[in-house]
Amino acid sequence: MISTIATAQKKHFPSFFNASMEDLHWVDSVWNSLEEEEKIAQLFIVPHYTSNSYAEVEDLVKKYNVGGVIFFKGRAETQINAINKLNKVAKTPLVYTLDAEWGLGMRLPKDGISYPYAMTLGAIEDDQLIFEMGVQMAEQLKRVGVGVSYGPVVDLNNNPLNPVINYRSFGENKEKVAAKAIQYMQGLQSQKVLAVGKHFPGHGDTSVDSHKDLPVIPHDVARLDSMELYPYKKLIEAGVGGVMTAHLSVPVWDDQPSSLSPKIVKEVLRDSLAFNGLVFTDGILMNAITKRFQKYGVADAKALVAGNDVVEFTNHIGDAIDAVMDEIERGNLSWEEIDQKGWRMLLMKKWTGAHQVTSISTARLKEDLHPLKATHLIQNIADEAVTLLQYEGGLPLKTNSGKIAVVNIGTQEYSELANTLKGQGLEVTSFYLSKNASISAVNALIKKLKNYNTVISQLSGFYMTQGAKDIAVELEKGKASPALKYPYKITYTQVKYIEMANLLPQHFTVVLGNAYVLRSFQGIEKQNGIIITYQNSKALRNAVGKMVVGKIQPKGTLPVTIDARYKEGTSYKSFENPNIQAVEREQISTLSIPKINKTDV
Repeated sequence: MISTIATAQKKHFPSFFNASMEDLHWVDSVWNSLEEEEKIAQLFIVPHYTSNSYAEVEDLVKKYNVGGVIFFKGRAETQINAINKLNKVAKTPLVYTLDAEWGLGMRLPKDGISYPYAMTLGAIEDDQLIFEMGVQMAEQLKRVGVGVSYGPVVDLNNNPLNPVINYRSFGENKEKVAAKAIQYMQGLQSQKVLAVGKHFPGHGDTSVDSHKDLPVIPHDVARLDSMELYPYKKLIEAGVGGVMTAHLSVPVWDDQPSSLSPKIVKEVLRDSLAFNGLVFTDGILMNAITKRFQKYGVADAKALVAGNDVVEFTNHIGDAIDAVMDEIERGNLSWEEIDQKGWRMLLMKKWTGAHQVTSISTARLKEDLHPLKATHLIQNIADEAVTLLQYEGGLPLKTNSGKIAVVNIGTQEYSELANTLKGQGLEVTSFYLSKNASISAVNALIKKLKNYNTVISQLSGFYMTQGAKDIAVELEKGKASPALKYPYKITYTQVKYIEMANLLPQHFTVVLGNAYVLRSFQGIEKQNGIIITYQNSKALRNAVGKMVVGKIQPKGTLPVTIDARYKEGTSYKSFENPNIQAVEREQISTLSIPKINKTDV
């Protein structure tokens, strides 16, 4: 027992344990009707990648009687048709799952809505909006047959070089992350969609993607207990139904990957944190695991031995069943444990309504997946999230503000800001500069902009993740260089433009993208103001315009530390008094920012 965390306490039972006698009778009768190998197969979730995957999935359902399916990219109607057909051939009701952290749009972008990313949600104050988002997401998930959503991400985003968590996290403040995750979870589960908090015991402070290799969490128990585990404790206490174990190396606890470690799953998650819901593995076919085993199925069995209930994203079911039977024969896993896992799985299925096998209609599908209330909610979240990160006066802009230039530097020209300004009767001229424009073009534009009273430059065309294996942001001798490969698809043109824009009398920069892009812009802190949106969407661009003309007040707060200039919690909440937020900004050279070499990734 790992007593250095906490003593064992009363188990926390999620709401699907609030079962009636009818529910328990159903679970008991279904479980007792299964053969031994079928009971094991119920603990596996198989992948349905595209429409071409259907034949394989149907074969696994008919041959082994697997527990459920995880869908990936495709169309909503295709998914519904696949579910309807699978329901007809399944002996035991299937549960359908989706990795839908920001809604159906994450996996079904042509048909589903994408709600704001977690980093954007991390900037808002009104967490009730996150609950409402969870409710809407659940309604749309159920419309396409999904009963389990792999979210929320509750990892603390406390490493700017994290290549896989990053914008998927609510931020680095543990109390705020926990509070927002709880609202997200409660929204989903209020509609009988199981929420699965991830990636236990905490994937935030890593610089390696577990899809590619095994990241290391080097911290001691005290640090893990006070930081990484904190949001999980709160989420479990609040009744989350599922937790997903990550593929991580946590040397202080075990030399095995965390998802395969009895110490981490049984002793930390089950005993110390008192979680009694469903424990899912992260995708068992991720490279962090497959690199360690020569045979398929071995890791699947070890995951069940470690204490996981459900092995997610595996299709080598025959091999996995054989490996599980071997572990049972060796005495490493008991049939009593298999029964406990299976009962949890079936209780959850009953709770989500998976036992009610009915044909899902495709009529009015587009209308159902795009309710008007979603548009309103997304705009409300955007209005709350957009952040005045730096401010020295000059806003809101009014009819007496003189000549205003709006400059779009990115992949395309966005008109929302200019249209809002014109709608308020301001004198506005728009300019567009390609993110790959020549320096002579930059010089020519800066020369024109000197004739304007106020210039607002919108930077866009960024990736949400670093994108490059070598994500160095060092500047050679403190200056930008066209030879450098910048993260997030930042270009030398963009860096050089911001450097030269410091010569303008009044200049505001709007960053339409991930907050971490600011790490590459040395000297940007010398400008009159910086507005950051965390991602690029029409709703957030609308919110920028509303803020600039004073229709809304700045409300957002930076949820992560960018560097020594911009710490977590930074924000200005008033235009009237620029000094209302006393932020101590340190002079920083990007030469001091750590670099990940290609060999480290």
